[in-house]
Amino acid sequence: MEINMKYLTRRQPTNGRQLWGDFDSFFNAPPPFLPSFFDWNNDVYRPAIDLFEDEASYIVHAEVPGFDRKEITVELEKDRLILKGLRKLNDDDESSEVSFHRSVTLPDAIKSDKVNAKYENGVLTVTIPKAEALKPVQIEVKS
Repeated sequence: MEINMKYLTRRQPTNGRQLWGDFDSFFNAPPPFLPSFFDWNNDVYRPAIDLFEDEASYIVHAEVPGFDRKEITVELEKDRLILKGLRKLNDDDESSEVSFHRSVTLPDAIKSDKVNAKYENGVLTVTIPKAEALKPVQIEVKS
C-alpha cells in the first residue's frame, strides 16, 4: 500500500546545537549590562516539527524525546495546532523544568472533532482530518 503524502514544511529546532548556534545565542542572549526585565529563558526546548499532508488529512510530527505523554498537551484553536509540554527535572541539589510551546497554522478547514494524537518513541504524531470540500449545489430557478 503506497501512501501519497506531500511534505509541506520543516521547522528546525533552535536549541543552540545547529551550525549557527553560537551566532544565534549571541544575538538572543541578554546583554550583561542590562537588568533582567525580560524572560531570557535560553533553556526552553524548541522541538523540530514536520508538517505533511495527504488527500484526507494533515500530519504533524514533533520530536519531543524524554517527555512522558502525560506531560504533553495538544490543543486546537481555530486554524492553529498548539503543542505544549512541561517536564520537571530533579537533580541532586536542585530541581528545574524543561518546557516547550510550538504552534502550527493549518492552511485549510479541518474536522476538529476527529483530531488524533499519538506519542511513540519520542515523536508526537498529530493527525488532523481535512474538512470535506463544499460541493457546488445546483439551485432551481423558479418562475
